[in-house]
Amino acid sequence: MSECLTLLKELVAKPSVNPVYGGPGEAYVESFVSDFLKSHSIEFRVQEVLPNRNNLVARIGPDDRPAVLVEAHMDTVGVAGWFDGSPYDLTEKEGKYFGRGACDTKASLAVFMLLARTLAQADTPLRHSLVFAATVDEESKQLGAFKLAELVGELNIVAAITGEPTQSTLITKHKGACRYSIESQGKAAHGSNPELGENAIYKIARIVEKLDRYAELLSQEDRAFIEKGSLNVGKVTGGIGFNIVPDSCTIDVDRRLGIGESMEEAREGIETIVQSEAKTEVSTFLERPALNTENDNWFPQALAKSAEKAGSQTDFKEVAFMTNGVAYSAAGIPTVVFGPGDIEQAHKADEFVEDGEMERSLSILKNFFLS
Repeated sequence: MSECLTLLKELVAKPSVNPVYGGPGEAYVESFVSDFLKSHSIEFRVQEVLPNRNNLVARIGPDDRPAVLVEAHMDTVGVAGWFDGSPYDLTEKEGKYFGRGACDTKASLAVFMLLARTLAQADTPLRHSLVFAATVDEESKQLGAFKLAELVGELNIVAAITGEPTQSTLITKHKGACRYSIESQGKAAHGSNPELGENAIYKIARIVEKLDRYAELLSQEDRAFIEKGSLNVGKVTGGIGFNIVPDSCTIDVDRRLGIGESMEEAREGIETIVQSEAKTEVSTFLERPALNTENDNWFPQALAKSAEKAGSQTDFKEVAFMTNGVAYSAAGIPTVVFGPGDIEQAHKADEFVEDGEMERSLSILKNFFLS
């Protein structure tokens, strides 16, 4: 087993399911990464984000030289329904390595850890100083990334890579994400006399119908894929039983933003629909902008040259999923999403990374920092 895979195996063995999925959080992985950095004499700081949930941040290279951030999150989604064996035992089948977090995104974390070690031990001057970071809470509200972004000025960070499964291609643009809960209040009554009550589910049903029409309009807009928004109702909660008029009902709505769309625009569109029903309110769970790094910026161009030298793809990609990258972009620095693995495998019950993916990503990054 390669050094990349050996490190990945150890990371996968440390459960780090985000608490929103009922897991323990990132503490086991944080401890492992801390020990790794200490064992290679890499100084780092612990940045508290939430109680017992911390970012780890290390700066390598001259303090007076601008730094490039490489960051990967430590948390994963849940493991319910895992297809075979233990999700915490990295298992190889036909050149594929299965385990929770294998591609999303402990493969990136392992690559970035090995990069930090390599640069810390380098005999030749670095082209750029490095800020290595392992963050918390990406799978919920990205609180770790936004906390880390507060250090951009202090650490003289001028560009950022956030680790996600991109098959080592360079993603410069992705959609934003806004998530809302819509709650309708009604009046309970016995099911035999529904006219005495006020059915909250019916109110939500009318709202869902309007949201469906709104989503259809978004999909039909004459815009490029990356500019086009979307909407999905992902969860409905309401009612007690057959014979009770429900006095409350809630839906969760996922509104994706195309580049050029604002969070305010998305929120106002939802609020306009919600206002059509009495005693119905919308609350915001999350609002994150789109990532829109210009392809001709020095940073993606330099990464493309490093990828070309490694014999990898050099074109820039646009994707629908959202990443920690928006935190660094919002801080005013060019940001690229990059890492081993395929996003199609993320969050699945048979998540895997293919053999050779991690080595390819590491080669590209070494070219960028050392060549």
